[in-house]
Amino acid sequence: MEKTKLIAASLSIFDGNNQINDSEMNKLWNKLVQEGADGIFIGGSVGECFLLKDSERIHMFEEAARFVRSVERPLDIYAHVGALSTDEAIEMARAAKSAGIKHIASTPPFYFSLSRTEVAHYYYDLASAINDSVLYYDIPSSTHIDLNTDDPDIQSLLKSGVISAIKHTNLQSYRVNKIKSLNPDITIFGGFESRVIPMMGYHCNGFIGSTFNFMLPQYKKIIEVYNSPQSSKVYRMVQDTTSVLNVLLEVGLPAAIKYILTSCYGIQAGEVRRPLLPLTLESRQRLDQILKQKLFDVTSL
Repeated sequence: MEKTKLIAASLSIFDGNNQINDSEMNKLWNKLVQEGADGIFIGGSVGECFLLKDSERIHMFEEAARFVRSVERPLDIYAHVGALSTDEAIEMARAAKSAGIKHIASTPPFYFSLSRTEVAHYYYDLASAINDSVLYYDIPSSTHIDLNTDDPDIQSLLKSGVISAIKHTNLQSYRVNKIKSLNPDITIFGGFESRVIPMMGYHCNGFIGSTFNFMLPQYKKIIEVYNSPQSSKVYRMVQDTTSVLNVLLEVGLPAAIKYILTSCYGIQAGEVRRPLLPLTLESRQRLDQILKQKLFDVTSL
């Protein structure tokens, strides 16, 4: 059976001067490696990607590339280069490739009402510029661009080999089968941790998750139990992790994960960037309570 890969969507950690904090980033990445992450996704949504300067994103790619060279086992690094401008995305992708990062990921350009033909050509241009395939970061709740597998331009894109993987942060799990029918070589990563069970049912290849920053052991156990004779227990486990996730989403996902890493793991994860707001005292108390109630002990199962 092929291994279900768990890729942690890394935070971006800032110091007291609102600059990238390399030392704390490396502490986080070391923690993820020690816990068994199969890879790290740099500069995604929980990484506050569009609140970073291009130079900061490139710096993080370079720092991640240096980090992975110190790891004594295979570790997939994904550099998210999504941007409104094709040229901007290409510049970041080339920089990531030059640093030694193999995998390039991108959301489709948002804000402008692009046709699906224009979206497809964004990926053709990006892949051509780096002479490699790209991960399509499908998150229509944020981009308002739907990866419509019935559209001829999208079908051609998926068949072309330009898209090697998809981060499916989309509630329409059934589309996994359509994507695989168009191109069985595309790797599918689930992007919603709460959808672990249905995505496993559709035989996805793994997951890219923001809560893996602190719940990676729990999700590794969920995958293990799902594939075991005790699979019926997995529903309660996912209920518990989803209860935690729901509170994080309500109080602010990046800020909540930064608080948890700081208070529970000794990683000085700092604050979020404006316009995101720091947690209130009430929000911190809610997080403390839900973690105490629902963050199950993986050694007790």
